[in-house]
Amino acid sequence: MALLALMPGSGVQDDRLPIGARFLLVCHSIAALSLFLTLIGVSLNAATWLLGRCFSDRSRARLFTSGVTSLVICAVLVIYFASWAMFWQLGTFLDSQVLLFLAPNPIQVFHWVDGDVALAVLTLALATTFTLRWWMPRWTDRCQAKTQRRLVLASVWGLGLSILGATVGGLYCGWGDRQYERSAILYTRSLSSSSGPFPYILADIRRHTATAGEESSQGLRTSKINIVERPLISMDRYVGSVSSGRGKMNRWNVIILVVESLRADQLRAYGSSRDVMPTVDELSLEGRNFLNAYTQSSHTNYATIVPLSSHYPLRSATAYTYPERPSYPRVLIYDVLKAVGYQTAVFSSSNEYWGGMINYLQTGKLDHFMHAGNFKGPKYLMQDDAGFAAWVRETKHAGSVDDRHTVDEAIRWMDTVGSKSFFLSINFQNSHLPYPVPRDFPRRFGPPKLDFTIRFARFPKDKTSVVKDIYADSLAYVDAQISRLFQYLKQHGLWENTVIVLTGDHGQAFYEHGFASHASAIYNEVMRVPIVIRAPEMQRGLENLPAQHVDIAPSLLALLGLPPHPSFQGINLFDPQSNPNRSIYMVAQTPDAYQYGIIRSGFKLIYDERKGEYLLYDLTSDPGETSDIADLRPALAKELAHRLHTWRKLQIDYYLDAELQAREYPPILAD
Repeated sequence: MALLALMPGSGVQDDRLPIGARFLLVCHSIAALSLFLTLIGVSLNAATWLLGRCFSDRSRARLFTSGVTSLVICAVLVIYFASWAMFWQLGTFLDSQVLLFLAPNPIQVFHWVDGDVALAVLTLALATTFTLRWWMPRWTDRCQAKTQRRLVLASVWGLGLSILGATVGGLYCGWGDRQYERSAILYTRSLSSSSGPFPYILADIRRHTATAGEESSQGLRTSKINIVERPLISMDRYVGSVSSGRGKMNRWNVIILVVESLRADQLRAYGSSRDVMPTVDELSLEGRNFLNAYTQSSHTNYATIVPLSSHYPLRSATAYTYPERPSYPRVLIYDVLKAVGYQTAVFSSSNEYWGGMINYLQTGKLDHFMHAGNFKGPKYLMQDDAGFAAWVRETKHAGSVDDRHTVDEAIRWMDTVGSKSFFLSINFQNSHLPYPVPRDFPRRFGPPKLDFTIRFARFPKDKTSVVKDIYADSLAYVDAQISRLFQYLKQHGLWENTVIVLTGDHGQAFYEHGFASHASAIYNEVMRVPIVIRAPEMQRGLENLPAQHVDIAPSLLALLGLPPHPSFQGINLFDPQSNPNRSIYMVAQTPDAYQYGIIRSGFKLIYDERKGEYLLYDLTSDPGETSDIADLRPALAKELAHRLHTWRKLQIDYYLDAELQAREYPPILAD
């Protein structure tokens, strides 16, 4: 009750709910807590009885079982308080989806754990274990029998009242037309999302046990949506089609630059009022700027591989980790270019072990692959680090590389290429929260020191403008490294013979919709990114055609005069026949959000799987996504939902079907 009353964001603190509804919310939380306490208590007693029978000596049995019980209770309490800590920081509790996301990457997750929060969780768990296992039993033993009876009676009455209140609350939010009232809808959402860890677990169990009413894959294939299925071909066959083609191939060098957390509005061409990234702004003047461009995901492990693969990152109904030897076909752009004689390399300041990305990227066609996991130099330690980065940064699976070193490595590699055409991809990381820059780099926007801590997804809201300036400084530092790269290309006569693509893996939120950072809800502050393409002989300017990361690889092949590879799910952005009303798809599967989205004909539909709700926005009149019009445009919402769920179902089914993967590439929804 204390945590519910004091924790920011809990349902009890929601002023939109009537006082009575908040009281019923507390009742529901206590009833759920009591249910789990009963299950835990029965399990512990049964385990204690079984363990006790393993010892002939009663005193030893009592000591052993007491120790085991204390450890189990402490472990449960650590998880319980950690769930509350996660809610305080991210607005969501621990559940199966969160565990699936965190389990494959424990060290890298630990990198971002706040030390003070971890200490508070451990202290509370130990103190509560001591209270439950030592102080409370002794205190009740000292009480008179009459007092003990009163305590039991009060507990029974309290539990009965809580169960009654939870029942009344269920009737309150689900009775007839009342379920459509605003207060009832808010109450229902609070029950499953902000009334405590145990109600959240109950809601998670209900999600897993509910029968899904989705269409079958065959049913979707017979719908009005055009689904394209393309058979697998060998690389030799593809290269043969290149050799037999009539057009001449442009053997230009290709460089893809991906900047961590780069919002579109930080560049002049996309509306920035200040020179945050002057080098990139100069690049945009020489190339084509796609103003209506989007990433496929709000989190790095899904987003960064898409420009290279032209595959949508949705591969599972839950958080996905790339396996060591994927059964499905993947043809990355450097696989194609390697087959036609290019030298290929990837340089990443990020740790590509995150989410198993390294397993996806290593196709055997890279001449050089450097990332934070195999970099022999120093891993940077974030300034004012609030967590355990100092402890884990030297491990194989954690830490990042300063972008200055990454560009140094890329330049050294280009020196070895000679006169051969090359493909190069660089992933910049200094613009990742908390936006570290070296002390010798002059800050142009933010203060040199902060009087507060920038945590992942949380910082004081009244400091948002300061954090934006710190963020701008980190982008300026990345821009300085890009400038060094461009200077090298120009000094070595490579600039006029090189195609350059620059984009962000995703954007960054600053409480526009109540949250900060990324890996969260798929609003445009996180999903809208710049895509700048500069190539020899290219017509410069601004382009409003809908664009997404899956389009980068096929567009690059088109610029080089190569035919499209059937593996790619994107389109050639330079095709004059492109549909201006085509669909853009996006996904988030993280502890903070399980959402799927579609943008089509100026409208954006978001499906929130956890809440089971749809949000519809008119991006033309409401680019800030402030007014949900799903209730006002039900037919449009239904049409977009059908397309979105068709895409989602086909993607997931494909990656579950090994036989399908053995004969064809991932399906495409043609517009």
